[in-house]
Amino acid sequence: MRVIAMYLPQFHRVKENDEWWGEGFTDWVSTRQAVPLFEGHFQPHVPLDQNYYDLTDQETMLWQAELMKQYGVDGVCMYHYWFNEGKRILEKPAENLLQWKEVYMPFCFCWANETWARSWSNVKGNVWSNLNEPMKKMGDRAILLEQKYGEKEQWKEHFEYLLPFFQDSRYIHVDGKPLFVFYKASDIPCLEEMILYWKELAIESGLKGLYFIGGNVDSSVTMELDAELIHEPVKSFRRLIGFKAENRVFSVDYKKVWEQILNTGPNGRKTYFGGFSGYDDTPRRGIEGVVVRDATPEHFCGCLTELMAKNAANGSEIVFINAWNEWGEGMHLEPDERFGTAFLEGIKKAKKDYVDKKWKYMPAYHSDTDELLRIQKECDKFEKYLRVLDKWMSLRERGIRLDQYLLEQGYKRISIYGYGVFGQHLVEELKGSELNIEYIIDRQKDKIHVDYPVYHPTEKLPECDVIVITSFYFLNKIKKDLEDVPYQKISIETMVNENE
Repeated sequence: MRVIAMYLPQFHRVKENDEWWGEGFTDWVSTRQAVPLFEGHFQPHVPLDQNYYDLTDQETMLWQAELMKQYGVDGVCMYHYWFNEGKRILEKPAENLLQWKEVYMPFCFCWANETWARSWSNVKGNVWSNLNEPMKKMGDRAILLEQKYGEKEQWKEHFEYLLPFFQDSRYIHVDGKPLFVFYKASDIPCLEEMILYWKELAIESGLKGLYFIGGNVDSSVTMELDAELIHEPVKSFRRLIGFKAENRVFSVDYKKVWEQILNTGPNGRKTYFGGFSGYDDTPRRGIEGVVVRDATPEHFCGCLTELMAKNAANGSEIVFINAWNEWGEGMHLEPDERFGTAFLEGIKKAKKDYVDKKWKYMPAYHSDTDELLRIQKECDKFEKYLRVLDKWMSLRERGIRLDQYLLEQGYKRISIYGYGVFGQHLVEELKGSELNIEYIIDRQKDKIHVDYPVYHPTEKLPECDVIVITSFYFLNKIKKDLEDVPYQKISIETMVNENE
């Protein structure tokens, strides 16, 4: 499962922002000026160490790339702005990244295809910050940047701009093809023709094609799309009834939004189910905003684990998270003064845990659902065992042995729970070491013939320093069965992961 975070390239100065919202405007202005609007409302969100960075600084992107690598974020989906007649804005971070080969930040683009408009106008589109809008003046433009799509000539110009990015070794691919997301695919009247033309140009340019994902599309949108992304959380919190007004600000519970996300099904095509870290757009909207309240790293980690399982069960190999750095909407994985790196740590944990839950989200392809789930759980078990076995063999190839790890933890008298494949290999690895194997524990006691005492887990177990659990797929159940046994317990999966 790959984790890709949505990425806002807004945090640098551009002349348009200076003109429209005041000199030096970036989303940091909205973030800094945020205030709590009701009791218990957490604002402002302050970056850890007050790191109000500039995205045109190479050190910033090096820091972000290292943070992503450290916590298991596999890349970013960077918003890309291309308007009528090829007008671009906020393009500098991506263009710099293209030149800065030393910044290893895998990336792809999401074309944020919306008109930019004034908040006081009736024009449908994106408004950056209600709170920073000047009062309407005679002659002010209601439309700041108009989103139009043109015809083949304009499509070719757009493709040729994107081609160097598609050819970069860090650009994210699916099925060997560069990945490209349309933020609002349903708003593009020429979508089918443009996709077919871009695919044709891609082949002519030496690419295998392009992999197109449409954001929040409806059933009428072209099947030329390879997949759909359900872009959260707005998609789900708009479906919820019972919004609670806090001092005229609408709020909704974090866990309820996640419940809606996890209960949403695919839309007749391959679907990537997206998730989110948090949401609070009052820094941009004030009392017109929406707060998703009580977002915590613990809730995020648990829900993300389920979301990964759901994507995996539906054949989708990526989970998109909103967002890496959407500070003005309270969606950021980047560390802040309140939670530090806890949201990022949740990603690492979810990646380890999601496989065990995948069976819950398997579609019922035939009437015998129980049998399907049983088979899927068995497949998941062996998939997990294979991954750990592969890591273990890699450790041995590098000369790292598990007996060394146990000795470093202060253990010498070892018992082994489970004498299947892992148990047998572990016995062989520990032979000849300074450790003593005291006994084996296994529910199939009567079928095991070894040179060590064998006990059923319900029997009184002799003294030892640690019980190494090799049947780690059933770890929680085994630990519960052994909760009255006073000796330390550790799974072989943990031993392997901590030595990796």
